[in-house]
Amino acid sequence: MDPLSRHRIEALDSGAVMQTVWWHSREAFEKATSANELRGKNRPLLLVPAMLTPNGSMHIGHASGPFLYADVLRRIAEAGGRKVFVLQGTHGHLEHIAIAASAAGLEYYQLAEKNTASFQEALHRFNAVPDIFLGTEPDCRGKAVVLEVFERLCSKGLIAEREHLVPYDVQSGRFKVDAFVHGQCPYCGGYSSGHECEDCGALVLDAELRNPVGLDGRSLERRLLKRLFLNLAPLHGALESFASRDLLPVYAKLYIESWLSRGLPEVCISNPNREGIRVPIPGYERQRFTITMEHVPRHLLALETIREKSGCPAFWYQIPQDEMPEVNILFGADNAFGRLLVIPAVLSALDLHEMLPRRIFVNQMLTLEGKKFSTSRNHAIWVNDMAAEETAGPLRFYLCRCRPDGDVEDFSISAYENWKRDFWDRRLSRSIAKANEVVGRVATDELPCPGQWSATEIAFLADCKRFNAEVRARFEADYPDVRQLTRAIEAFVDAIDRYSCSVLQGSAATKVNDALDRTAARVVTFALVGLCVATYPVVPSFAAPIAERFGLDVPKLSWLDRDWIAEPVRLSAGRGARGRE
Repeated sequence: MDPLSRHRIEALDSGAVMQTVWWHSREAFEKATSANELRGKNRPLLLVPAMLTPNGSMHIGHASGPFLYADVLRRIAEAGGRKVFVLQGTHGHLEHIAIAASAAGLEYYQLAEKNTASFQEALHRFNAVPDIFLGTEPDCRGKAVVLEVFERLCSKGLIAEREHLVPYDVQSGRFKVDAFVHGQCPYCGGYSSGHECEDCGALVLDAELRNPVGLDGRSLERRLLKRLFLNLAPLHGALESFASRDLLPVYAKLYIESWLSRGLPEVCISNPNREGIRVPIPGYERQRFTITMEHVPRHLLALETIREKSGCPAFWYQIPQDEMPEVNILFGADNAFGRLLVIPAVLSALDLHEMLPRRIFVNQMLTLEGKKFSTSRNHAIWVNDMAAEETAGPLRFYLCRCRPDGDVEDFSISAYENWKRDFWDRRLSRSIAKANEVVGRVATDELPCPGQWSATEIAFLADCKRFNAEVRARFEADYPDVRQLTRAIEAFVDAIDRYSCSVLQGSAATKVNDALDRTAARVVTFALVGLCVATYPVVPSFAAPIAERFGLDVPKLSWLDRDWIAEPVRLSAGRGARGRE
């Protein structure tokens, strides 16, 4: 039996089951890890944050999760020399959009288009523009891919017809499904929509709700409705294998295994909605596919777009597995079911094993003044109201600083403004100004060679090298910790300030020593280049002027390997490190 994988041994006579979960072989582990890393570095990276729901504008809670972090990961990977694509877009067909459109007096796609433009503006202001953006209304190819996936799932026997007593509104003559109906959760008794329980997070079928009511609070009767369902149970083994992967975080493993232990459900993939892609089966002409059937097709559309951008267009089913990108997905914990169960299951059913997510980035919730962000209740801070393109830098840094990894984090305007005044406006400004002064005293267009050294320069250079080593470790980690990176940046900014002040105060008190000043300028340059690399993923618009100041282009991790004490450095006449948001 191979190591590092699950094996199942059944005692058929007694009915007992013994399962070996894992056995360890360091040699096999190191060999597999090395092979995976080598294969991964040679493939482009496709980052797929959760799609945005265009029922409102983007708020700070949205931005703090997968959308900003996808751009951070992109820049980290690009700094290491990786080819990266970010797929972003708005959800295709969700009941939440229909509800918001009705409330706004707009047609479904009118509202979606309006809010999609707002989302794109917010991403632009955050300097987080994706490579591929898919809107709500699918084009011809988008519809075709959904139907291609559906046909293959049907051929695998994974699509089933099911009939349930579903909440029905006599007054409107319509079934109330998914988000159009609320009631008591059949599992915990809490408040739940016909899709997901807000209290326990369980997947809830609208037909299972107790005491169902419509959005207006009126009680509903029940009538028989036949719909299509995706049967996940036959994919138990595929999901079990996926959960055993060593690069999955513990949250993902435990979530998948919890569903494997309780039994995989059937997931509704068609509803009698007005918008969406029609179900191509007789008897279902009035039904449309649900969002469940749109998850994987969007990955496949991105795959086709990448091929087109590379000059080798092909349909997804024509692309060899070894030419597919590495896929990383990002989402909030409240969207776990579709990302951790549906997407891996469908990709496995399509035999697209190389498209299975290699890394999974899950964030918890960011609250606002102790309460959940809510578009429908207007309990939110809207990105487009708070951040202009020229002033989004500190907000971007702060949201990385308090990214809700592992646990819920709270955002408050007062805490943000206090931090901004203390660090961004005072400590960072002072540190950069002093560092520029140290460099500017001895150089105008070319940095001179170092001269005399003192214990102060030697100690600070050691600090710079330790900082660079930490930055490299953060960048090269499988799961870069942006919270720790921002805190390391803050501490290093203070170290630059202390060193620069000691140099400037010493020179003011004594006779100028040109040899020491030249060394100080070189050491500060070493520090600023390290700071430039570190801040590039978090606040690229802050890093860019530093790179420009030293005649450099887009920051690269390899800059940390260069000898900035000795190699020639030409200074530009641009804004320099002072030019920041």
